Parts: sequence; C-alpha cells; structure tokens
Amino acid sequence: MKIRTGFISNSSSSNFIVALDHRPKSREDLQEMMFGKQQWHYVGYYGKKGDNEIETSDIVNSVYNDIKRRRKSASKADMVHSLTGGYFDSYMDEECLPGRYDNFKEMVSLDLNKKEDQEKFRQLSRESQNVNHKRALAIVETFMSINKGKYIIVTSYADEDGEWGGMMEHSGIFHRLEHIRTSCH
Repeated sequence: MKIRTGFISNSSSSNFIVALDHRPKSREDLQEMMFGKQQWHYVGYYGKKGDNEIETSDIVNSVYNDIKRRRKSASKADMVHSLTGGYFDSYMDEECLPGRYDNFKEMVSLDLNKKEDQEKFRQLSRESQNVNHKRALAIVETFMSINKGKYIIVTSYADEDGEWGGMMEHSGIFHRLEHIRTSCH
C-alpha cells in the first residue's frame, strides 16, 4: 500500500451542461428561466427551508456573467470535454457500462517503478479513456437531440472558490432546467 504524505485537498468542483430555451436577452430573462417568480433560493445543507437563503437575482447575475463571456452555444466538443473532465452518472457504474474502472484492479496491481508496467498502465489508461470518450459523446449527442434548438452553456463552479462557489456548485441552481452535472472531485 502507498500512503500519500503531501498536501491533500478536499475541495471539489462540478461542470454543468445546461440547456436554456434561448440565449438570455437580459438578467430578468434568465431569472425567469432559472427560477420563475421565486425570489429566494435555499442554499443550506441540502437546501432545507429555513437554512441560509440567498436572493435568486444574485445567482442569476453570476450565471448571466458566465454566459456573457461566451459568444455562442457550447459546441459538442465543449460538452464532451466537460463530461470527460469528471465523473458523470454511468461513468462510475462498471456493472452498467464498461470503462474507466474495468481495468482498475489490474492497473493498481502494476509496479510503476518497472518500465514494462508503466507501458501497460499507459495502454490500459488509453483503453479506458477511449471507452469513456465514446460514452460521453453518446450522452452529449442524446442531450443535444433532446434539447435541439436550445441555447446550451457549459460552466463550472467550485467550493474552492469559497462559500459562494460551494453554493453555486451544490445547491441545485439549475433544478428547473435540463442539465448534466459532472462531479470533478
């Protein structure tokens, strides 16, 4: 067994692929898509009512600024990259679909101090990446098909950006919209 003795971070981030009905013309337009008439968003532990609350307009401002930085809807390549950058639902279930963890037992048994094991590790890693890239591509193509004609954004939020980033990542701000959340822990 190997033990890591260096700095270990417990921060997380998540990528989001979000389908909006259209490119928002204003903050108010985005507010309507994301929250409707709701003025407050519960951001405490699991979003329980009575926990910390934040004005939905503040959340909308942050997302709107992310959208303004992009000129057009996200490309297929952007979405695939977002998915393969983390762990999407079926990515983790080796029983359901082949991929990253099919080779896990073999990979961890390799001695990376040996040149032949280093090459075997690279080969197994490439095989896993290829399977997962194909899976991500299939998910993105389905998402694009379901959301044909919609404006799609790819964005990321992280709790390493403090309380605000953690709230944006974990509190379900896109719950009213078609979206895919990819955990990048």
